[in-house]
Amino acid sequence: MLREWVQSIVEAVIILLVLFVFLWPVSINGTSMQSSLENKDRVFISRFSAWTDSFGRGDIVVFDAEDFDENMVKRVIAVGGDYIEIADGNVYVNGEMLDEDYIAGSTYGDIKLNIDNDQIFVMGDNREKSTDSRYFGTVDRDDVFGKVIMRFFPLNKITIFE
Repeated sequence: MLREWVQSIVEAVIILLVLFVFLWPVSINGTSMQSSLENKDRVFISRFSAWTDSFGRGDIVVFDAEDFDENMVKRVIAVGGDYIEIADGNVYVNGEMLDEDYIAGSTYGDIKLNIDNDQIFVMGDNREKSTDSRYFGTVDRDDVFGKVIMRFFPLNKITIFE
């Protein structure tokens, strides 16, 4: 009987660790990521991706925004070592114009910036409704909590992000 209790406790701890590291639930607040993510969507993030620094250009990440009360969810546009330029409504990374079929609205701003190695440049997909790196600057990679890997709610919009 004791052995069964111990086995059940060990199994529960393993399940909780897996959930804590790989499938942490987060609720989306706001419209800055429309139409990729909508207000009140629920997503799973992989904290493991943040711990191992395995996120990059194009990934959607959750990070601690120092000047804001809650965490932010944005898309990584440029990473350390990149040169980003925003001009005439277009975004260029290392001289190449990004093909951003996921964006809504126009991309405002006039930016020319080299991204430091420990930084990322993030933007919301709903460019006209997003407070992002165009306004508050780059984000420390260490401030990233995780990478969005799946939308699980609403059920009719389940999506896996690669």
